[in-house]
Amino acid sequence: MALVTRGQKFYFAAVGLLALWVGIWGYFFPSRVDTAIPWLVPPLHARFLGAIYFSAVVFTVGSILARYYAEVRLVVPVIAIWTGLLFVISLFYLGEFDYRRGPVWFWFGSYFLYPLIGLWFIWQDRSRHEMIPSPRVPPWGQRYLLIQGIVVTTLGFALLLTPDLMASVWPWKITRLLAQIYASPFLAYGLSSLVLSRQRTWLEVRVLVISAFALVCGVLLASVIHRGLFSFAGASAWLWFGGFLLATAMLGVLGVQSIRAGGSS
Repeated sequence: MALVTRGQKFYFAAVGLLALWVGIWGYFFPSRVDTAIPWLVPPLHARFLGAIYFSAVVFTVGSILARYYAEVRLVVPVIAIWTGLLFVISLFYLGEFDYRRGPVWFWFGSYFLYPLIGLWFIWQDRSRHEMIPSPRVPPWGQRYLLIQGIVVTTLGFALLLTPDLMASVWPWKITRLLAQIYASPFLAYGLSSLVLSRQRTWLEVRVLVISAFALVCGVLLASVIHRGLFSFAGASAWLWFGGFLLATAMLGVLGVQSIRAGGSS
């Protein structure tokens, strides 16, 4: 059974530190979020991004603490998709960056290197097909992850490919740039949920399930804090809050069961 190597843990730590930096500024100091990212965005946007990046802290910490590589195999593609897409999207908005600022160069450097390193780990892992002895994920859990994967992946592609349309129906005001920036983590979590739905054991899904739970909790709290910016006259705000409430409940149950299963394996 392959173990998580020191080099892989160093990689997870580097990604986690960047995520923690963005998460802290975005969630707790939203008026100064441009300290960590290239743009200053309104507080709801900043806290939304902060919640997303805090979820990355959760899965990187979980990966560092994991013993077997099979526990974190899906975390590496999540990082590669997330950071790689952000780099590519940024190339289409080069005029939006102020190149006199340090966070801009850190943004491009990080999102260029992290996906390349992730792709290298994926290439090294191409011939491994190990399954950890662990209690099995029940069919209802797999079905929920499949449905979540379909919904979130569809949302991610819509944000990426039709940003103007999505900006017009989003629950709060967003720009074309932010719509496509949001597409990256949505696609990373959506595609990983599709793969998670096919995994058999709790230890194979635990890290990303707990991370997704942290994400939906953080987004839901940020949405409640800024609920005055939502218009409940239309369906989008109700779908937003209802969807995140449902995801919080379902992922909470899955997270608790995965922790119990890990302790008994």
